[in-house]
This record gives sequence, C-alpha cells and structure tokens, in this order.
Amino acid sequence: MTAKRRPDRRLLIPATGIALVLLLILLRPVSLARPEAQNPAQDRWVGYYMVLLPTADYDFDQEWETYGNTKILNAKRQSNGRYVFTDLEGKALFFEFLPPTDPEDPYSATVAFQSGVAEVVHNIHITDTGSTHSLSGKLYWGAATTPAPGGLGYHWTACQVYQREDGSLYLTRGQSYGSGGFILQQETQYTSTINGATQHDALSVELCMEMIPRLESCTFFQLDENGVLLNQTTLTEAEALALTDGSYQLPLAEGTACILIRQDEERDGQTYTTLSPQPDGSFTGELWFLDEEGIGCPVAVQTQNTGGSA
Repeated sequence: MTAKRRPDRRLLIPATGIALVLLLILLRPVSLARPEAQNPAQDRWVGYYMVLLPTADYDFDQEWETYGNTKILNAKRQSNGRYVFTDLEGKALFFEFLPPTDPEDPYSATVAFQSGVAEVVHNIHITDTGSTHSLSGKLYWGAATTPAPGGLGYHWTACQVYQREDGSLYLTRGQSYGSGGFILQQETQYTSTINGATQHDALSVELCMEMIPRLESCTFFQLDENGVLLNQTTLTEAEALALTDGSYQLPLAEGTACILIRQDEERDGQTYTTLSPQPDGSFTGELWFLDEEGIGCPVAVQTQNTGGSA
C-alpha cells in the first residue's frame, strides 16, 4: 500500500521542454459534464494555436462547426497523446487539465501542456488560496521563399484554445498578425471548490514571436587549443531541412578544443558563435533554419568524443 502524496503549498517548480509533459500537482478535479449541459461561456481558455496562412485566405474557418455563436474546430487526440486539429497545421502552446487518476482523491489530478515552440518554461506556484500556472515559449519565423497564393504573403493567426468541462479541447479563430515580432500574452482566473474550501486559480500563457534571418549555410571550424584549424564542415540550408530527425552529426577531429560556427545569412552577412566542449569532450548546440514558408526549424548539432580534449 502506498501513501498518497499531498502538495507542498510552498512549491515553485520550473519545467522546460518541447514535448507533452505531465506534472502531478494540486488541481481541482475535472467533472464530467453532460453534452447537453455544455456552455461555451463556461469553457476554460487554455492557450494558443498559431497558424501561418496566406494573407489572401481570410475565410479559413468557413467549414468549421458552430458552437453557441462561435465557429470552432474540435481537437483530436492522437495515439501519442498529442492533439491535432483536422487539416489545420500549426504551433501549439496550451494547457490541458486531466481528471484525477484516483476518483476518490482530488489531489491526484494532473495538468499537461502541449508545445510546438522553443524555449518553453512552465512555472507552478501553489499557495493556501489556490495555484498559478504560467507557460511561456518562443516561435521563430522569417521571410518565406515560396510566394503565397494571391501574392500578398503570409500572416499568423493566433487561434484561441479552450477546454470544456468534459475535458475536450477546441479552438476558435483569434487575431491575425502580418509581419514583425510581437508578443501574445493572456491570463484567465477561475474559482473552484475542494472539500468545501474555495480555491482561486489562474492560468497565464505568453508566446514571443521572434523574426530571424534566413541562413543559407553554416560552416563549422574545429580549432585546437592554439587556434589551429583541424577540420571544416559546411551544412547548407537544403541539407538542414532534409534532416528527418532535426539532428546533425558533426564528425569531431581529434584535439578539438572549440568549434567556431559561421552563419551565412541570406541578407545580413555573417555572424559567428562558439561551442565549448562538454565534460565528456563532445559538443552540442542548436541552430535555426527557415522552411519555405518561413517557419523556424531547429537543428541540433551533436558530436561524439573521439579523442578531442575536454
């Protein structure tokens, strides 16, 4: 028999990642509502789903279903636990509240988040009067190389994601943005009752949209401790976008003390960054290329220690 864990109300936990994460925390249980009792006004806002569309396409939600007075697109859970919205590709940053794993223990409830962006941070702050969940991330994008239908370019639409009382998710169309960098931030507050005590909880989601230059190629210069060039390798844009798992394995020359990376940008010249060795002598880093539509694609640079100095 195992003892049930109770939450530490002084807890402050940061968590980072770009995949679905489950965290056991103090949350109210999610009750199952009868379909006929569902009301859009009672649904909880949980985050964003960013969609990049041709500017000329203003009616992308015309085939959606009507829910109350709003057109919505219901989410479908895949076998891997992630949600998709039929025929609508996008970048997610939203919460999902799950019911208790033990129906008799409201403290066994869980919260998850789904993310398709970078630099994700999830903070939880639990007090005697409630809990606060904050989620933030960054979406890199830039100039497209493929002309958009209609010749007017592309724009981002920040679709709003909601969760019903029965746990199902859906999105609605939000505001559209044409160009440049911008920050989306929203907070919602709600109350619940657990064992007769009223809880005042809050959700906050912040998404930073950052424009980056298009990289034509990256060249890796492997240097020894005296700055002597040992090896030189170039990764082109086409090669980077063709990587099936987003990982670039860089052959490591013996005696490499650092790796200098030259990033050849399409319009802004060149920039340089340096990778230092890990304790095991390997090198890791991350680069961002842009696909044809201008959406940022991360490339994880990895090496294996073959005798280089640490």
